[in-house]
Amino acid sequence: MDRDWLFKSADSICELRVAAVLVEHGRVLVQREAGGGEYALPGGHVRIGETLEDALKRELFEEMGLRVACGRLLWSEESFWRWNGRLAHGISFYYLIERMADSVMPPEGTWTAQMDNPRVEYGLLPVERLRDVTVYPEFLKGEIACLDGPVKHFVSKS
Repeated sequence: MDRDWLFKSADSICELRVAAVLVEHGRVLVQREAGGGEYALPGGHVRIGETLEDALKRELFEEMGLRVACGRLLWSEESFWRWNGRLAHGISFYYLIERMADSVMPPEGTWTAQMDNPRVEYGLLPVERLRDVTVYPEFLKGEIACLDGPVKHFVSKS
């Protein structure tokens, strides 16, 4: 089925997402609005009937042409915020991933438009820069140094 696990009503939105944590040579893969200054981990909505890992592999291939192997689940998050005037409730799962050898990343300091949405671009950001920028999820700043720790659950309200 090609329907995303994304439900909208007049006053609310509910979504299920999956996101990637790819760290190579002290740099983390992030995305941003083209030319923007806020960063997020790449990923996307899970389709109904799709596993979390399959969704993550599909999203990264559709958006960046990356073939990846999913490692372990790092974090889960329940997030609550306002989205275009509606109450939004998101459930997200974050996986440690590895890039397949035949998948090429842009050089550090360069940004590449996503294949399915040119308004969004991706690139590698030095891990030490995370403390100085706005990044989502916000807990990434503290947790990026603990990728071998236990699975953690977060609740975020804004």
